[in-house]
Amino acid sequence: MSLEIWSNLKLSLLGRIVAIKMNVLPRMLFLFQTLQIVDKMDCFKRWQKDISKFVWQGKKPRIKFKILTDAKEIGGFALPDLKLYYESAAFCWLKEWLLLENTDILDLEGFNNVFGWHAYLWYDKVKAHKAFRNHIVRKALFNVWLRYKDLLENKTPRWLSPMEAKALKKLNMEVKWPKYWEILEQDGDRLKLQSFEKLKNKVRDWLHYYQIMEAFKLDRKNGFQVERSKLETELLEPKTKNLSRMYNLLLKWNTQDETVKSAMIKWAQDIGHNIMFADWEQLWTTGMKFTACNALRENVMKMIYRWYITPVKLAKIYHLPDNKCWKCKETEGTFFHLWWTCPKIKAFWEMIYNELKRYLNIPS
Repeated sequence: MSLEIWSNLKLSLLGRIVAIKMNVLPRMLFLFQTLQIVDKMDCFKRWQKDISKFVWQGKKPRIKFKILTDAKEIGGFALPDLKLYYESAAFCWLKEWLLLENTDILDLEGFNNVFGWHAYLWYDKVKAHKAFRNHIVRKALFNVWLRYKDLLENKTPRWLSPMEAKALKKLNMEVKWPKYWEILEQDGDRLKLQSFEKLKNKVRDWLHYYQIMEAFKLDRKNGFQVERSKLETELLEPKTKNLSRMYNLLLKWNTQDETVKSAMIKWAQDIGHNIMFADWEQLWTTGMKFTACNALRENVMKMIYRWYITPVKLAKIYHLPDNKCWKCKETEGTFFHLWWTCPKIKAFWEMIYNELKRYLNIPS
């Protein structure tokens, strides 16, 4: 209903994107951060269609949705991706499961857990205790974790606590579970588990220690994460801006196949030489800041992404016999010809150049 009201206003493309940011996104984030209960992703596809319909005013999109959601620093329009925001909010919730610090929340959410939290997250104990996923919130959060687990941690993580995973589950959870980075030590080129004497104040008994030793032997086959992972630097360590940090990380992974955009390749083909990626980055980061006028910025972005429909494109769409330039009536009306190489448009740009020189007192 809200989008229907906003769609009646005569907003530009960038204006409609801003309307989504200030009117739709805050409401959805409130829901995402308070109710993590989305089991299937079908609803996000419907919401994406509704947003796309609003942004393009019911017309066929001229720019890929991934490019619209990409960051401005790499040539995107920064349209919010609700699915990624939902998953980012889920990771902010999962942070408690990973750190094992807020025992009040962990006791409440894991009231019927049989194993430790890390046993479910890393050691796949969900198969042994299927009731873990019968909880509506746990199931939704765990599904998000499974989608990104291998991408975030391809080796045994530093934050993993085999002690918590192997310990007998109690009604009231204990605090300060030692993590792998605290109980391992360097032995030449390899990592090894510290001796029982060093860990006797951290483990319950010798049986608990040997259970941890067995877990260590299995985890060693997968290898250990020595340096801090992206999950640690973007979620576990920072105390603020966790949602935006995780969103930017997920967005980067989600749009990595659009780093070199098709429009960039077409411009290089038209100009006749390669355009370095550093030049494009300079355009996105500094070149677009030459003006505060949103209408002019939008026009530049439309030009870069070859927004405008040309005679060649119209001829392909409607199977027309004539694809000549509308101005000179001689050459094929390609995008590059219409804006740069057409004799009439060249005369126009020359006139603009001369007028600018005259008004700005630039010597010839």
